[in-house]
Amino acid sequence: FLLQIGKSGETGGSNDRVNLGRPAEFEVDSAANELYVADGCLNRRIIVFDADSGQYKRHWGAYGRTPDDSPTPAYDPDAAPIGQFRNPVHSVRISSDGLVYVCDRVSCRIQTFHKDGTFIREYFIAPKTLGNGSCWALDFSADPAQSLIFVADGTNQRVWIARRTDMKVLG
Repeated sequence: FLLQIGKSGETGGSNDRVNLGRPAEFEVDSAANELYVADGCLNRRIIVFDADSGQYKRHWGAYGRTPDDSPTPAYDPDAAPIGQFRNPVHSVRISSDGLVYVCDRVSCRIQTFHKDGTFIREYFIAPKTLGNGSCWALDFSADPAQSLIFVADGTNQRVWIARRTDMKVLG
């Protein structure tokens, strides 16, 4: 045993600095010694801890804003994107150039951030997908530039391949 963050079955919501809300995935930034957690099955955020001590460092919601746990409307592909993550915030990955990619599954979107939580942009993959959404998990191609991004879509049962620079779907 090396580390435990929070207590099982306890959450104080998306702005709790101690407990998590059924986290879905994590990524370690070895260079900064930080642990990024997609804390989005009950909460709606990315939260960052010191990878050794588990000490809280920072967190953010959609668009880099303070997360909000108020109810969200059902996803409507024809409506403007909402200003918070929907549940679940399902995946977090850090690219080789230091950008943080987050899957907001039900909203069919991927948002990118700087490591401090500053919002960069968002992309939509199969935005007409209803129900459980289209952006379940992601990973990067193995080339040095990580020129491609692979997005697992459990609802449509496919993997989308997109060019990472502009998220144009290639296949």
